Amino acid sequence: MELIMQELLNAGIITMEQVERARMEKIMKALEEYGIETPKITKRKDENRYICNIPKKYSKDGKRHNISGSTVEECEKKWRDEIYKFITAEPDRDATFQDIANEWLKKKRGTVNETTYALYVGMNRNHLKNTTLGKMKVRDIHLSDCEDYIKSLYQKELCSTTTKQIKIMISGIMEYAVQHGYINTNYMHGVKVNAGICSTKGQRKKETWTDDELVKIKNESLKEWKEHKKYRHSAIIILQSTIGCRIGELCALNWKDIDFENKTLSITKNLVEYKNPDTNEWILKINHVKTVSGRRTIDLTDEALFWFKEVKQRCKDKGIKSEHVVVNRNGDYIKPCQMLENFKTFCMAKKIKYKASHSNRRTYATILMDSNVPISEVSADLGHSSISTTQKFYYKRRADREQLRSQKNAVFAATLRNNDEAV
Repeated sequence: MELIMQELLNAGIITMEQVERARMEKIMKALEEYGIETPKITKRKDENRYICNIPKKYSKDGKRHNISGSTVEECEKKWRDEIYKFITAEPDRDATFQDIANEWLKKKRGTVNETTYALYVGMNRNHLKNTTLGKMKVRDIHLSDCEDYIKSLYQKELCSTTTKQIKIMISGIMEYAVQHGYINTNYMHGVKVNAGICSTKGQRKKETWTDDELVKIKNESLKEWKEHKKYRHSAIIILQSTIGCRIGELCALNWKDIDFENKTLSITKNLVEYKNPDTNEWILKINHVKTVSGRRTIDLTDEALFWFKEVKQRCKDKGIKSEHVVVNRNGDYIKPCQMLENFKTFCMAKKIKYKASHSNRRTYATILMDSNVPISEVSADLGHSSISTTQKFYYKRRADREQLRSQKNAVFAATLRNNDEAV
């Protein structure tokens, strides 16, 4: 089409003004199809210049850039030209998979929370960069290459959770490559991770507290504080086991989130710690809960209310004044990792086998489900969007084997006696 326009222009059949008008109409139509609107043009102070920004999502290097012109019209024209070049650019057929991964990461920045972005950067650095897959031209990648890549992860002795996370990221990068015309098929989508041959190192144990352990933790926690004012945070173990929230959600709570009169708890935020990918520094930050189901209100039991009041009283006894529920000596937020260390210290001192904080959450679910509380209610309290998640990953059989054997014996004995009577 452009060649025909040039020939008509050379023959004097149309003017340059008509060519330019046709070109701008084509650009405007393309921008309209993509739903892209021209931004507000502003004038620089003390200068006869007008500026607007190229958003980073329409920039090749993933950074925002300024466009300027001597008039509003000139500025708008330059902006549209740049955006049009970006959305109509032909993909680089010689790009390596690592090139696409870097491009994908730039697009992800600002569209996912900081912890997720830091996780992507770390996985890219540790498990994709300088690998055979990363160095391959993306157009040359096939199913066998994706399968070989997953096999290489097995050799690193990664746990199944980490392996699956890496696989999901690689699949996301390949899907991006498909959407942007680099390739036609996301081969990683069809590759399965064999959890059975992944390492068990670092894999979170699916444990719960037994009734005896919970009673001992409760009694020792109260005794140590009453007699020695020791292990202030031991109350958090029982508290988390009676409300079922995540440790980060508990560490993010403020007292205003608890309605003691109506006996409810509102969970809307999470305390996270992550490494800044630019500075390599650890950052502690409050994030909003990511999902609709995660933002929830929990009806508090009398036991939960008791332990909230116990936590508050312990802070008062130590002269700690803070709007936060879980605090350090200075009344500031305490890191979740520090809470876990405090849990370990208490358990070691009391000769109780330490279990990770997620065991408190799993204990909450299991106790209620064993007592026939509807799974839909338990799932809502945990912030799950699906009850299958609650059933599959959070329920853990707690009864001892002798007790279960007795129950089974009773069932079969009753059944067989009934059958004898029928004969």
